[in-house]
Amino acid sequence: MSDWLASIEANAQAAGYPHRTWEAGDGRLLLTPHGGRLIGCEIPGIEGNLFWHNPNLEDPDKAASGFRAGGAGIGGDRLWLGPEIGLHWPDLKKARKSPWDDYFVPASVDPGEYKVMHDQPGHLRLAVEMKVKDHRLKLDAHVGITRQFDAIARPDGLPRGLKCVSFAIENHIKILDAKPGIGVGTWDILQIPAGGTLVCPTTVKVPRPRIYYGKFTPTHFTIKSDAVRFKIDGKKQLKFGLDAVRTTGRMGYLRKVGKVTTLIFRAFAPLPGQPYVDLPLASDDLVGCDALQSYNDGGMFGGFGEMEYHDPALIAGNQPVARTGSCVTHVISGPDAKVRQAAAMLLGTKV
Repeated sequence: MSDWLASIEANAQAAGYPHRTWEAGDGRLLLTPHGGRLIGCEIPGIEGNLFWHNPNLEDPDKAASGFRAGGAGIGGDRLWLGPEIGLHWPDLKKARKSPWDDYFVPASVDPGEYKVMHDQPGHLRLAVEMKVKDHRLKLDAHVGITRQFDAIARPDGLPRGLKCVSFAIENHIKILDAKPGIGVGTWDILQIPAGGTLVCPTTVKVPRPRIYYGKFTPTHFTIKSDAVRFKIDGKKQLKFGLDAVRTTGRMGYLRKVGKVTTLIFRAFAPLPGQPYVDLPLASDDLVGCDALQSYNDGGMFGGFGEMEYHDPALIAGNQPVARTGSCVTHVISGPDAKVRQAAAMLLGTKV
């Protein structure tokens, strides 16, 4: 077992946050019910976590406060609710001038109060209730969430000699109480180490992706006829999105780690025509936005990136009152040429 994994396990236990460590394919996954997190992925022979985690979690003197804080500062895969523009800024006019002065994450969302509903090796189902307010509409919503993690088989057809860890996540949301008009949707976010390139296949050429934070720069983006490539360097705050028509619902993060190349491949289901509610700060719309997003952080804890996707939202007062979304993730490592061959097969585009 890697030192980072053993340290987080010991510190989580000492701080009162029980963990789960699963054998999965050629490696291990580290989960904790606290915050509904899948914190880490280990493949033997590769240094470090294949996902990003707050380095404070490895420090016995700082781990407890790191876990307790919730938010983006824990790491791994987390579940938030969209729209960020409505739920995370109490004053939109002020936020458009200075976005980070009053930004906050509702505590009911993260870390939340997740309860274990079913637990066995390779399977964990959690449940939580979240209460949020859309400050633009001055409307509240009370929703029930179930979040399920499962270790799954590696994909068929991978080149020989590659190592792989695979899992699935299912997020179910149901409106328990809300006034008509408010929209809320599940927003799954996987934090990843800086130093690689995220490849996002598209159904058509995208002249320019939608920018949420920062400014479009050719330094970070390469746009081809069938994909957007996004450099994640952990140095500049930048976020972009692709709507449900233009994303294929697949993305892959390629990164060199020592002598091997790693791929984090994720697939989800974009549903054109369904309501998506996450919007840039400058927008006055309520629906019609992006299914896929990615974020490049500006230096927190050494910098990280995010692979994000949204499921269609529930709109209170309309049907349906519940939705279920899911994704699969395959973490693959090995010789560069073989990993790129696997990436091209899974993504459907040259890498």
